[in-house]
Amino acid sequence: MRFLQRLKRSFVIAKRQQLTQDDVNALRENQQRVSLIISARWLMIVLFALFSIAGAAVFWAEASIAELLGSIIFPLNALVLVIVYNFVFTKLNSMLSNISVASMLQLVFDVIVVTVLVYFSGGVESWFWVVYLLILFAAALISQNASKIWALALFICAMLMAVQWGAFFGLIPYQHLPFATGVEWYSAQFVLMRSLWQVSMILGTALIASNGVNWLLNLVSYSRESQLIDVRTGLYSRAFLLRTQEIEAHRALRDGRSLHLMLIDIDDFAAINSRFGFEKGDTVIKQLSAQLQSELLAFDNDYPYSSNIAARISGEEFALLLSENSSESHLRSENLNVGLSVEDVAGFAQHLCSTIAETEYDGVSITVSIGLASLPLDTLDPDELGDRADEALARAVSQGGGCVAVPAVRDLEVAFNAELS
Repeated sequence: MRFLQRLKRSFVIAKRQQLTQDDVNALRENQQRVSLIISARWLMIVLFALFSIAGAAVFWAEASIAELLGSIIFPLNALVLVIVYNFVFTKLNSMLSNISVASMLQLVFDVIVVTVLVYFSGGVESWFWVVYLLILFAAALISQNASKIWALALFICAMLMAVQWGAFFGLIPYQHLPFATGVEWYSAQFVLMRSLWQVSMILGTALIASNGVNWLLNLVSYSRESQLIDVRTGLYSRAFLLRTQEIEAHRALRDGRSLHLMLIDIDDFAAINSRFGFEKGDTVIKQLSAQLQSELLAFDNDYPYSSNIAARISGEEFALLLSENSSESHLRSENLNVGLSVEDVAGFAQHLCSTIAETEYDGVSITVSIGLASLPLDTLDPDELGDRADEALARAVSQGGGCVAVPAVRDLEVAFNAELS
């Protein structure tokens, strides 16, 4: 039963039926990696065809036509098989590349085809076995799953040993090549040393592939997390928002200023991806990001003593951090009444909510849920401001979306104590 459940999960395109934009980005990146493998396979097919032509010319000079045809018929069929399934994966890449078992299955086909080439190019004397190493790196690029990489490596070793030792023990006929000596395949010492060397290289490559590629992908992931700008939208990144929020929260508490965090989530964004496609979803994300940036600039003009940033914190979730950039004492000394109040920010949130609902994004209409939390009204702990905004966003979503919500309990005592301090 457990095996059947795992087999069923291997055919599922994504873990969640309702894909977030982060899921979409992950699937797209996986599709790009699979496309790279498919392109590399087309290149290998061309190189193998050229190699076969050169080999046939040599064979022609050393053997009869009957021997030539008998030696190339199976490798030729294997080449046709590669062309067929690589063509299928090329045409169905957008679907098959996101099914884990399908992505690994093409590599299993590669192993079988390479094993055929190894057998018909001299078995233990063949140099085609080095292609196995490329397949392992391809597996690491597609799967990033160490157990699958090691399973593929063991499968490769079993196939290769079956060909080499099968010929040695007479279980399968040895395929003689005219330009090979043909004396090594029945030498136990040679076959043993060759096998040990090959197994060592294959398992060593599996070790490097399973650890090295994962390390590289983790490094890329860390680089993304630490970058200041979200490359898809041009807004600030989640990492920058969190650092700025922490700094501004402490400054606000120190100077007696207010700080407001607004979380914005596109309602039912998975339905947009399902109905219009991922590319349309990307367009909506980019156009909404530009609109948020434009609205924030207009808000800055209305409140020149505010310091505000817009960030994309996940696939279809955004954040606005709104703060005063001058202390209350400084404003009072100049007799200016330009403080950024909760009412000001709430009005801006309502304006955003209605404006977005009235806007079409490349022909697509959307609504957003907005959660608003303020310091010191909702918390005096800088670390809790994000949690209170999340709580408010959850309330907006539970109310059906397309609205603005604040935390369920606005702690007036917290605000009163903040005023006294």
